[in-house]
Amino acid sequence: MVERALRAQGWLERTILDPFGASPSLAMEAARAGSAVLVASANPVLRFLLRYRAQPLARQHLQAALARLASSTKDGDRLERFLRDLYRTLCSRCGASVSARQYIWERESHQPILKEYLCPSCGHKAMEATSGVDRGRARSFGTRGLHYAMALEKLAPLGDPYREHAAAALDVYPPRALYALVTLMAKVEQLAFEPPLRQAAQALLLYAMDTCNALWAYPEGRQRPRQLSLSPHYREYNFWLALEQAVEEWSGEGGGVALQAWSEGQAMPKGTITLFAGSIRELVDRGALPEDLVVVTALPRPNQAFWTLCALWASWLWGRSAAAHIRVALRRRRYDWGWHARALRGALAHLQAALAEGTPLMAFMPEAEPGFVYAGLVGMDAAGFALRGWAVRAHERQALFLGSSAPLPEGHAGLPHEKSLRDAARKCLLARGEPTPFLLLQGAVVAEEAAGRRLAGLLSGEDPNPLQRLASQIHAVLASKPIVNLSQAADPEAGLYWLSDGQGAAELLADRVEGMILDLLRNKEAADHEEMLAELYRAFVGELIPDWRLVAACLTSYATRAAPRAPWQLRPEDQADARRADIREVRDLLAELGRRLGFEVEGETPIIWRNPGGEPAYSFRVQETAQMDWLFSSPRPASHLVIPGGRSALLLQKARRDPRLRSWLRERSRVIKFRHVRRLALEPGLTFDTFPQRLALDPPEHQDPQLPLL
Repeated sequence: MVERALRAQGWLERTILDPFGASPSLAMEAARAGSAVLVASANPVLRFLLRYRAQPLARQHLQAALARLASSTKDGDRLERFLRDLYRTLCSRCGASVSARQYIWERESHQPILKEYLCPSCGHKAMEATSGVDRGRARSFGTRGLHYAMALEKLAPLGDPYREHAAAALDVYPPRALYALVTLMAKVEQLAFEPPLRQAAQALLLYAMDTCNALWAYPEGRQRPRQLSLSPHYREYNFWLALEQAVEEWSGEGGGVALQAWSEGQAMPKGTITLFAGSIRELVDRGALPEDLVVVTALPRPNQAFWTLCALWASWLWGRSAAAHIRVALRRRRYDWGWHARALRGALAHLQAALAEGTPLMAFMPEAEPGFVYAGLVGMDAAGFALRGWAVRAHERQALFLGSSAPLPEGHAGLPHEKSLRDAARKCLLARGEPTPFLLLQGAVVAEEAAGRRLAGLLSGEDPNPLQRLASQIHAVLASKPIVNLSQAADPEAGLYWLSDGQGAAELLADRVEGMILDLLRNKEAADHEEMLAELYRAFVGELIPDWRLVAACLTSYATRAAPRAPWQLRPEDQADARRADIREVRDLLAELGRRLGFEVEGETPIIWRNPGGEPAYSFRVQETAQMDWLFSSPRPASHLVIPGGRSALLLQKARRDPRLRSWLRERSRVIKFRHVRRLALEPGLTFDTFPQRLALDPPEHQDPQLPLL
């Protein structure tokens, strides 16, 4: 994504500045594309991740560090065996002693209730209830023993103003995990590893510190925690097994990106990441920014859990001084979006003051959500970066904003006018021509305000919650006519929004995307996937960016490819001439069938069957595509859609996007496939009376338990 963006903007020859360093992948992609990349990062954990993703640690060094730890001694035993024994249990099948893979704790009872293990003696693999012995062993480590005191001392000694907060943060580690961690940290210091084994040992420990804290919920899986709060049930992972897994995690392939530490006056070669160990404020104060730079970054998302744990990990691995920039995270327990907007404004305003007017900024927003969009756009506008372009993918929860350094406007303090918000929402809905999810509609509204520089003044007053007031204002606008929430959800940020009248709306966006993809496939014998997507995304920008599920459904409806990266090839039956012949045949069959059953037949689009008395009984719209705009734009739309069987999955995807279409499709015989028309035309016993039942017997190709429509 980053390389494509840089190439599209013509920025590959310029120096890329990432002022936050929140995404190691962003810097690596830009460097691989051939750009000189300057990253400012005050977080030593993120710097470590970037350094050893760009230049991966050698597997032999990781294995050697693990082997030295394993063979060292603890209380007269090998350290590996000692640590495995911390998690010892008995196999319920053969009674053999086995080291459990993990224990599942119940927060309320403060004890492990489940254990998972694989018995090496009999091969029994189980997730089963813990025994009294298991629970007693877990309690034996206590909560405030010597290991706890040693871990706390490394974070904040007596008299340190952060000690109370560090003690609270330590509670995210089960006592047994903290005991194993302190034992390993002492052993690493005792063994005095030399580089590169020292870096390998630190990498192993860092992975285990992340894996073995109690923030990973059960059974939800490995969703990244954002708050320092334990789930009702959480995992306690075997510390030694985490070290073994770390070898695989760190010895990845695909690095090979040159990286150097920043020093004043140093050249920044193309294809190289230059890493500044400090904040963007400190870098700017050094007066060290190159003249040809562009700002490309992933906006950091507030994450109390990660930031607090980074302060712990950095202090344990590299000492309290290394964590000085981020120790404040130990104290803060809540990061609201207003705070985040001000933090972004502070960092970006300091940078903007050092940039030439017009310097571009591109901000990626993974994990986009409404509050993040408010904070990002308000923070950028208030910092002196005017919005020039934007894109939001609601289903993928991704956003991208393009701006440039510009003087702050005057006279725009306070909230935007409700009329401008309502006009922006209506403009977005009319342009898309279809119901729209809140995240995308909200993004369009806020982006319109940012483009008009009407957000910068929100942070200039004394209001402690300006973003909350802006959100409430937008919620009120979207709850008033002519805008309606089709799902009638209680949560204004759920459901799909549309207009009560819909007059003046463009053709359905899904239909336009389908039409363009079909044209691209028919104009090329073999359509390259990347080139086709590039053309598609040049045509559909801003609020029109199609989500990937729709694009994929369109492609697979009309084309195939021999391998995942092979070109797309239009199916022979979807060639234009073949489909024109199909449509002529199906129309003729429907006309002939209608007359045979005693109906009066007229028209082509739609084909109407009238009862002998002249009243319309059936109307059929025959088409090769799954385009449905006619359903909402025609005063008397056809009652049945006749399409090739290959359009079923695409029509189903469109129905998932549009509740109006879902409502129309609830009657099973709404959609008829070409082959079923052919089958009915050949059925000798078909009569006027049996036709409705036979019409509804078209077997569906695609089963969907939530949407059994086709």
